[in-house]
Amino acid sequence: MVYLVDFFVAGESPERPFMFVDAESGAILDSWDGINHAHATGPGGNSKTGAYYFGQDFPSILMSKSGNTCTMSNENVKTVNLNGATSGSTAFSYTCNDSTNYNDYKTVNGAYSPINDAQYFGNVVFDMFQDWMQTAPLTFQLTMRVHYGSNYENAFWNGSSMTFGDGQNRFYPLVDINVSAHEVSHGFTEQNSGLVYKNMSGGMNEAYSDIAGEAAEYYMRGSVDWIVGADIFKGDGGLRYFDQPSKDGKSIDDASQYYDGINVHYSSGVFNRAFYLLSTKYNWDIKSGFQVFTLANQMYWGANSTFDQGGCGVAKAADDLSFNRDNVVKAFAEVGVDASCGVTTPTPDNELKLGQSITGLSGAYNSTDYYTFKLESSATVTVAIEGGAGDADLYVQKGSKPTTSSYDCRPYRNGNAETCSINAEANTTYHVMLRGYREYSGVTLSLN
Repeated sequence: MVYLVDFFVAGESPERPFMFVDAESGAILDSWDGINHAHATGPGGNSKTGAYYFGQDFPSILMSKSGNTCTMSNENVKTVNLNGATSGSTAFSYTCNDSTNYNDYKTVNGAYSPINDAQYFGNVVFDMFQDWMQTAPLTFQLTMRVHYGSNYENAFWNGSSMTFGDGQNRFYPLVDINVSAHEVSHGFTEQNSGLVYKNMSGGMNEAYSDIAGEAAEYYMRGSVDWIVGADIFKGDGGLRYFDQPSKDGKSIDDASQYYDGINVHYSSGVFNRAFYLLSTKYNWDIKSGFQVFTLANQMYWGANSTFDQGGCGVAKAADDLSFNRDNVVKAFAEVGVDASCGVTTPTPDNELKLGQSITGLSGAYNSTDYYTFKLESSATVTVAIEGGAGDADLYVQKGSKPTTSSYDCRPYRNGNAETCSINAEANTTYHVMLRGYREYSGVTLSLN
């Protein structure tokens, strides 16, 4: 004999557990939550992004519903309306009389519904960590608190929740996908590596949150702008830049520019740029870049890690995940960080095969990527680049890596249409270098 038991648990995350209970042993044979999880529709965005609609332009918003009351809460995320206060933890509820569960509360400072945005983006961030890292971002439900204070132009993690102001002159309400993931990821860092929020570790802490913000943008949209907070920044641009952090006039591009006491938001430029360089390399993307930085945060970074120790951690994470460790070391070397972990044995460069074309290559200004080829018998071959945007330069040299001053062939033309004809000797290694004369993308490298 079994009993079917159910009861209702009121609160910010309401539950109605159902259980089949063995009458003799009391063992729970089966269980499920009977609360109707529902999906809300409504506007989001601001005057800069333009209005978009959940349930139309984006999927609907996961929340819960009981009768005619909708609550911005599910097992993973809840959103709190502080309504100008500075404390509070009750999930936002509203009357919803039909199946659309439409919410348009409320328009403020050019934004159409920060509450809708917060609940939706919170779920995106949770799903990204779950899908890409098989872990929740925090050890408890994400709490997204919006409408903090009066004209508050910031957002923060306070150890238990993410809080967002409505902005005023510089910002729209600070709830976009970048900032949402950024603040959640401060919590992730606190619960994992515990990077202290000063010195080099503080710069890494800030950078990891920026990286998570860009990763969440990619997870949600399939593309990125490489700018932190562009959607909530009034005017052109954004808060920080990945491709060249110094474009904001304050951040640093290279570890050689670091000094003790520098604002951690500005020293974050070192790891932000390393992430950019790595994620745009051949056979890498934002997902794989995020995975190695996140695993490093979980496994290899410590409270007071230096830049070199942090880079080493990312290299170890690349080994663990079977990614190209040498690419990691090179990306960090371009920002003045030694990520070699003291290992000096070189890793082979990407090997080109005769008749092969590698597509979608990209690189930053002054970046260098290397390839090799070796033929079994002597032949005249053509090494070529073509297509894409920007300006990559092609270099080829027999026996050793070319440099800007040492090479056998360097067409040195504007754009990406360059060709080297090589009388290749049998069983001899030839080295190919692609250098970013300017930032480039979408380039194809071929050996024929």
